[in-house]
Amino acid sequence: DAIMTDEDFSYIDKGAAIAVLCDGMGGLNGGAKASQLCVSTFMREFNSALKNDKDIPRFYKKAIALADADIADLRDDNGKLLNAGSTLVSVVVSDNNLYWASVGDSHIYVIRNDEILCITKEHNYFMILKEMVNRGELTAEEAKRDPRREALISYMGMGGVRHIDANSKPFQLIDGDYIVLCSDGLYRSVSDEEIRNVVCIGCENTQLAAERLTDLAISKGKRNQDNTSAVVIYYQDVG
Repeated sequence: DAIMTDEDFSYIDKGAAIAVLCDGMGGLNGGAKASQLCVSTFMREFNSALKNDKDIPRFYKKAIALADADIADLRDDNGKLLNAGSTLVSVVVSDNNLYWASVGDSHIYVIRNDEILCITKEHNYFMILKEMVNRGELTAEEAKRDPRREALISYMGMGGVRHIDANSKPFQLIDGDYIVLCSDGLYRSVSDEEIRNVVCIGCENTQLAAERLTDLAISKGKRNQDNTSAVVIYYQDVG
C-alpha cells in the first residue's frame, strides 16, 4: 500500500491539509507502482489546485481523471502494460470543512462523540447484486454467497472510473472529530466498534492509533490477511 500518513500531510495556505491512502492491485510490483503513482499525482495536483482557485471538488475530479489514465498506462521494463490498479480514499480538511473522494472499496470513517459512521460505499459487485435483490431477481442470501461479491467494479487504472464517492458541499467538522482512512485489510478483520474504541483510546496520538489498528488486524490471525493501511486524523478547532 502507498500511504500518506498523518506525518506526511502537505499543508497549503492556512488550515488546508490532504490525506491520501491507496491500496494497489496487480501483483506486488504492479500494485506498488499503481498506488505510489496515485498518491504522487494527488499530491502534485493538490499543491497546484490550492495555489489557484482552491476549488476542492474540481481538484478531485481532475486528479482522479489524471491518476486513472496514468495508472492504466503503466508498463513494465519491456513496455508491456502492467494491468495494475489501485483503490483510493482521500480527504481534504480546509479550515473546519471536510471534503472526500473514494474509488474502490477502501473506507473513510468519521468518529464524533463516540459514534462511528462510514461515509463511503464499496464499489464492488455486491452493489449490482443488491440491485438484483431489490428487483426480486435473487434473494439476499444468494447475494451474500455469490463468490464475485467482493470483485471491484470501479478502481483507479481501469481507464474510465465508473463510480466515485465525493461530496460537492463540505461537511462541517467540530472540535474533537476523528477521520479514519483504511484499506479493506483493516475493516474486513476489525469491526467498526473496535476501530472506534482504538481511535478514541488513542486520543490525540493519531500515529499510535493507526499503528494499533493495523496491529489489531494482524492479531486476528485471519487466513489470507490482506495488506492493511490506516490514517487517523484528529480535528482540533484552534479558533
